[in-house]
Amino acid sequence: MMGSAASDPAADALEQPRHAVRVRSFAAGKFHVTRSEWAAFVRATRRATPLGCQWTGKEGPDGEKKASWNDVGFSQTDRDPVVCVSWQDAKDYARWISRRSGKRYRLLSEAEWEYASRAGITTSYPWKAGASHEFANHGTEECCGGLASGRDKWVNTSPVGAFPANAFGLHDMHGNVMQWVEDCFAPNYAQTPIDGSAYVNSEHIEATGDLADLNGKLTCAHRVLRGGDWAQQVRWIRSAARSFAPPPGPGPALNAYRSGGVGFRLARDVR
Repeated sequence: MMGSAASDPAADALEQPRHAVRVRSFAAGKFHVTRSEWAAFVRATRRATPLGCQWTGKEGPDGEKKASWNDVGFSQTDRDPVVCVSWQDAKDYARWISRRSGKRYRLLSEAEWEYASRAGITTSYPWKAGASHEFANHGTEECCGGLASGRDKWVNTSPVGAFPANAFGLHDMHGNVMQWVEDCFAPNYAQTPIDGSAYVNSEHIEATGDLADLNGKLTCAHRVLRGGDWAQQVRWIRSAARSFAPPPGPGPALNAYRSGGVGFRLARDVR
């Protein structure tokens, strides 16, 4: 069952109606793609590192304009998830890994991501207790900023595997960094497939309320983000929570949108 129950006090209109989805077998990475893994890709392909990344620790009026995956303005280890990568960056990495391995790696679909995140449960989080810094790296109770508390010793990103895995053996499905998925952004769940595949129809958006600024724009000018990040409130790290980028308003287009709170993990087809 995909989406949030009507009884969930944190439910958002983007997460409803709750609906049944059939997901085929697939493999998902235990961890986010790390800085060291991304660095190997950059070296092997001699890939340029563009500047410009939002939500970083870079200070000054031009701080974000100078930020990049290897200069985010806060401390990271090689085992931290790579951030400041665009949706197209993630796609290019998956394509490179596929060529090297002879297996098809890709981004998860939104439905696959939620299935993997829930790991067989129907509640908001895969642990019995409510959201806690003992189980995930997330932010303050008020938007928006990182918070170190308990097991969560990191104000910003944490090394992958620092928190317990869910029942499927996957780490950091909740918090740490948001994860790009394959899907174009559909404000209406009724538009999305029920066979577990990604929604990739480029259609004009019809939205109301806070998303009215998106009216008339194409769904595939935005891509879905899942999982919440180190600076977000607990409601954004629920299994059902949906986000997307780029956000409404002025700012970079999709292929130039990078954030210090956004990374990715890979999926692999299983025959």
